[in-house]
Amino acid sequence: MKLIFNLIFFISFLTVVQTSGQQNKINDPRLAEYRKAYPELDTLMKKGILTEDVTGLKYFTGYSYKTLYDWDQYFESIVQIYMGWPSDYIKNGVIIFLKNQKENGFIARSVPSNEWHDNEHVKPFLAQISCLVYDAYGEKDWILKEPYFTKLKKYLDYWLVDMDINKNGLSEWMSAPHTGMDNQHERAGWWLDRGCEGVDLNSYLVKECRAFARLAKLAGKDKLAKEYEQKAQDKISTMQALLWDEKDGFFYDRKVDKDKPLSKTVWAYCLMNNRSANQYKIPVRSVAAFTTMWAGVATPEQAKRMVNEYLLNPREFWTPYPIATLAKSEPGYTSIYQVTDNGCSWRTTTWMPTNYMVYNGLKMYGYNQIATVVAQRTVELMQKSGNREYYNTETGEGLGLDPFWGWSLLGHFFMLEEKLDWNMNQ
Repeated sequence: MKLIFNLIFFISFLTVVQTSGQQNKINDPRLAEYRKAYPELDTLMKKGILTEDVTGLKYFTGYSYKTLYDWDQYFESIVQIYMGWPSDYIKNGVIIFLKNQKENGFIARSVPSNEWHDNEHVKPFLAQISCLVYDAYGEKDWILKEPYFTKLKKYLDYWLVDMDINKNGLSEWMSAPHTGMDNQHERAGWWLDRGCEGVDLNSYLVKECRAFARLAKLAGKDKLAKEYEQKAQDKISTMQALLWDEKDGFFYDRKVDKDKPLSKTVWAYCLMNNRSANQYKIPVRSVAAFTTMWAGVATPEQAKRMVNEYLLNPREFWTPYPIATLAKSEPGYTSIYQVTDNGCSWRTTTWMPTNYMVYNGLKMYGYNQIATVVAQRTVELMQKSGNREYYNTETGEGLGLDPFWGWSLLGHFFMLEEKLDWNMNQ
């Protein structure tokens, strides 16, 4: 009841205030009113303020075991902004990763060192996080100064060059855990397989190239900005040519080597599902495909097909508590933990970051009514099961860490973005 009352109070407040400008969101008076209604979130989040051993910098993480993860930082940064926190923890998270960079530009995807993560490059969100800081706080000098700006470029180039093993313009994941969707082995393989040119990865890279171009422009490096804007456009063209399946009306991941299955498990999966296993296409329908809308990769017609044929289809992604992270039509769609699973489940589950990406992607393509439904269902899920790491997409049951003070708290802010008509993902 308290959550419902808070939501009603906040919506009533918003109706009498006009929308403010995009930059320096942190000072918007409407956010201050919103924070007053949720003091428990601030208290909960303070559990995530920790100090990194090597640098002595304070940072925020959603994990009690003190790990700083890559894409978590992006979504957790949005939560910190909406909660009115200072920029320090967000900036420090980026700086900690950059300080762990190797000479060739590589950065392990978690801090501190972890043998399972140390061979996998940090996911491409650091420039986007830096742009969040600029939009929310108006701060840019911290990332434009050296050595950080050069380090940022080197890390992005590592993705674009070193992680494109066959030089076809598509970067590849090292494994399913590398994607962050830990047990979607059907599409991304096992540790160090390096066989999946991910739809999600390359969508993230489109956004990251654009974000870096924006930072370069802020630094007065117009030529460099144009170069990375072009890299983003080139990647979109490549994704259109190689990842879109016109017959199915869906974006699929692609194998690096068409004659080499990602693993025996993936080969058996394809045969079991009566899908081709000897072509480049990895015929697995994952929520990852909808990142093409979040990144503006999909054409309007492609987006229409994905939304109508898959997103809203109760036999695919539209569950009682959407959005399912793996399509219901997939053999791997199960709530039963598999012997081969690693980490958290991304099968019969709903996660806040993917809901957030789908929600914003829908808004970008003009599906505002559907986006509103996603926002409302997300709020209902939070009201039902509270601040959990992830949720059963069929029952709404909370799963994983309890309580969780990381990116799941985004669920409290979907209706905020609805009413302010903000898009944090510039």
